[in-house]
Amino acid sequence: MLTTLRIALLAGLLALVSNLAIISFIQWRTHDEGVAVLRQQVAEQAAVLADVYRSGGIAALQSAVDDTIDPADPQAAAAVLDARGRPRVGNLAALVGHKGSLTEGYHTALLQMDGETTPREAAIVLHRLPGGAWLLSGRTVAEGLSLRQTLERSLLICALLSILLGLACGLILAGYVGRRVRGIVTVADRISGGDLTQRVPLSGARDAFEGLARQFNHMLDRIGRLMAELRMLTDSLAHDLRSPVGRLRAAADAALAAEQPEERDQLLANVIRQADALMRILTTVLEISRSEALTGRNQFDWFDPGELASELAEMYEPLADEANIALTIERRNVILPLFGHRQLLAQAVSNLVENAIRYAAAGGEIRIVVTQEDTFSRLSVSDRGPGIPALQRTEARRRFGRLDSSRSAEGAGLGLALVEAITHLHNGKLVLDDNHPGLIVHLELPTANGNESPAPNSPDAGKS
Repeated sequence: MLTTLRIALLAGLLALVSNLAIISFIQWRTHDEGVAVLRQQVAEQAAVLADVYRSGGIAALQSAVDDTIDPADPQAAAAVLDARGRPRVGNLAALVGHKGSLTEGYHTALLQMDGETTPREAAIVLHRLPGGAWLLSGRTVAEGLSLRQTLERSLLICALLSILLGLACGLILAGYVGRRVRGIVTVADRISGGDLTQRVPLSGARDAFEGLARQFNHMLDRIGRLMAELRMLTDSLAHDLRSPVGRLRAAADAALAAEQPEERDQLLANVIRQADALMRILTTVLEISRSEALTGRNQFDWFDPGELASELAEMYEPLADEANIALTIERRNVILPLFGHRQLLAQAVSNLVENAIRYAAAGGEIRIVVTQEDTFSRLSVSDRGPGIPALQRTEARRRFGRLDSSRSAEGAGLGLALVEAITHLHNGKLVLDDNHPGLIVHLELPTANGNESPAPNSPDAGKS
């Protein structure tokens, strides 16, 4: 209720200020225009009388003054004054407030007309005549004063109406805003109560509230997906850690029961291997979470992706030779420097190469290709193994996603999930494609990051 009252008062104040500004402008323009017209009329009338005097003398002037005075035009004022400013001819009874000597030119003064007791404000022109007499020609501004008073009364009335109309409009606006906001608050309350299926209804109005509702629903969809992924991750982690923990316990029991020192040493070595495998799973899960949370961007730097690919090919070449697999690297085009996390990208490519060596048949081939496109660099790893069917590629990307339903093969199903998380950290895209036969994996990484600036020692530093 307090918010509604505030919005209503604000709307009333804005309406009042806007109407005051408009009426004040109208009054100012009307006054200036009226003064300009009045001054022109007085100057023209004075010029006519002065011409009559120059051509016909004082007698002709007196006759012209009498002709100027028209009962149908009560605003007209014309008179011949003596040297002391007292009227001798015309419709003027007195020049009110006159003190001292008169001066030629345009003036504003108070005139008491014949037969009247209340002076009028007037615009006059004084012209000195030979012998000390004065010619006065002017017009009273009674109509102007009346218009000004009318505008002032209208201003007061409009101010009152503005307050009332503004309050009414404010109440209507506050009611509309309150209804829209209450809808969002209601959904938020239900969600805080645990019902994550609630969404803000959309009215199709295409206004700011509609945009807010869409963003709110989008946020809720994202939270729902994250919660589902968290539940799935927890279930998968519990399921997939059961086997390595069981193997670790079995190996530890066997080592504990062994009587021969040599046998005990071998079993303890197996315990260490099982513990290392378990640590690798946990470390990979942690790295995926960090990459998805974008916490590694503070370690971004410029590096050559072609050079990184060459180093990894050289490192894995002996392992490929042992498996009787040919490992080749190809660099196409001029490779631009990449702004990213070199160590994480090296781990991502290493995962792809290790998977290719694991699944490629003996006598096959693994190719690492680095290509420069217009806006991104592409790191590709291809093999001639069994590949991944198109319908199973989504499952392969998922954390703990295993294409082996029996889960008898080695691995925890985290390799491609980690690669995708690292690619996401770099605002890139992971693409799985068919190599006919085999699998080809593309890491498409943007070469220009709009949110970062080149480091001082980067290849692009100093370039314009």
